[in-house]
Amino acid sequence: TRLLKYTTAIEGIRIGAVCDLLSDRVARAQVTAKDHKPRGYTDFREMLEKEKLDGVIVATEVANHAKCVIPVLEAGLHCFSEKPMDSTVEKVDTIVNAARKAKCIYQVGFQRRYNESFIKQMEKLHGGQLGKIAFLAGDWQFPSAVGGWVINVEMSGGKLVEQACHHMDVMSWVMQNQRPLECVGMAAITVKHQNPPRLTAEDHSSIIFRFPGDVVFTYTHTSYCPEQFVGEKLWVYGEKWGVNLSKGLLYTPDGKSEQIADESDYYRGEVEELTAFADNIRKGGREKVLSNAETGRVSTLMALMGTMAFRDLAKNRFEPRIVKWEDLGSTTEKTS
Repeated sequence: TRLLKYTTAIEGIRIGAVCDLLSDRVARAQVTAKDHKPRGYTDFREMLEKEKLDGVIVATEVANHAKCVIPVLEAGLHCFSEKPMDSTVEKVDTIVNAARKAKCIYQVGFQRRYNESFIKQMEKLHGGQLGKIAFLAGDWQFPSAVGGWVINVEMSGGKLVEQACHHMDVMSWVMQNQRPLECVGMAAITVKHQNPPRLTAEDHSSIIFRFPGDVVFTYTHTSYCPEQFVGEKLWVYGEKWGVNLSKGLLYTPDGKSEQIADESDYYRGEVEELTAFADNIRKGGREKVLSNAETGRVSTLMALMGTMAFRDLAKNRFEPRIVKWEDLGSTTEKTS
């Protein structure tokens, strides 16, 4: 309900309806948006047919994104969908095709694209003053294992896909939305779950990507660690300079540091992305969508590529291997 809570606070927005498969969740959502008096539904298509909506926010399990996004776009309604785009390459492709055909907004919930701190730092990185980017490093440490549908790969795509896709998005943005050429990875499961699903998500992984220009990106993701380890790292290296994206710090060759943007947290940008979505609806979708089908495609496929590099889902085995971008088999690659 966090996104719903943020949306209710946006000036000029009225929540007309809420929908969930479970009636108790519908009731909770109605309480969250009580000042708007939204009607409640357990049937998504019934809601689309009966309500006169301008836009829809999709915040389902990852594997159900396409099921909701495509009918919304086909109905000519503006759509904001939580990240990542979906849990498989095939479903990502169906969303991309629908978004390319649609004459309405499709925005993906990668909120750092709307975080002013990250925007400022990207302008600095892409402006040419710092020089060539040479290396990227990142990690994200969580203190406890996430349960529920997130640990079910068939619903979430795995933790690299469901959670770490945010960092895939940031680093593909650093690389000006270029796709990585190849990657290799390792992962495993340490934390034991009661009644785990058949395909249980990894709880730690380490991936290495190679981008054009031999820019290497190393990344580690864990969902268990002591409190002292909790946090995220997003570092960009040049020749004798570096940028710490989370802290907004530039480290210069003379050994000094310069605050080039505000320090950020995980959630900054969520209010801004929803506000931008609402403003763009009012303007008829004429504004540039910063996190769109094309940028979201690269970020989501990058996370799926990393998962493919450490796990054979058909055999349900963790097997490290080198995966090239072409191995994804995406049918929506644009040719120049």
